Amino acid sequence: MIYDFTNFIDLPHIGIDSIEKNTGKLIGYRTVGEDQISSGKYLFTKKHIIYSKIRPNLNKVALPDFMGVCSADAYPILTVEEKMNRIFLAHVLRSDYFLNFILSFSSRTNLPKVNKSQISKFKCPLPPLSLQNEFADFVAQVDKSQFACQMAIKLWRNSLKSSII
Repeated sequence: MIYDFTNFIDLPHIGIDSIEKNTGKLIGYRTVGEDQISSGKYLFTKKHIIYSKIRPNLNKVALPDFMGVCSADAYPILTVEEKMNRIFLAHVLRSDYFLNFILSFSSRTNLPKVNKSQISKFKCPLPPLSLQNEFADFVAQVDKSQFACQMAIKLWRNSLKSSII
């Protein structure tokens, strides 16, 4: 956790409101300077996973591809690269299997929250790293295909609007 933001003023600040539920897409974030943050936050890199510990039912698990600072309401999780692919782990953390496990600890009614100790109790099968890497490559291909489809739909809608006018 860091408290002095002098050297991080231009870095992105990821609050849990910047993480889209279920998808982990990072949306609408600003810089540390723009948000004028002053309380303790966590530094993360593109090797981390950002996991929101507040309201775990929203399933906010992000995979940043940049360095930044995240809310103290989230944990930056770093995998041991020789044992676990971070994309694989992020998908496990978004899974119903993990969600059902972690929700069993969320007994607070006003603002459900989980802690590191509870998260560390989670156990799941760990495939060989080669299979995890294959999974991550597959996810990357699906993401590219999804993006291409979204762009095609956008282009189609724009051309449809143009032809109507």
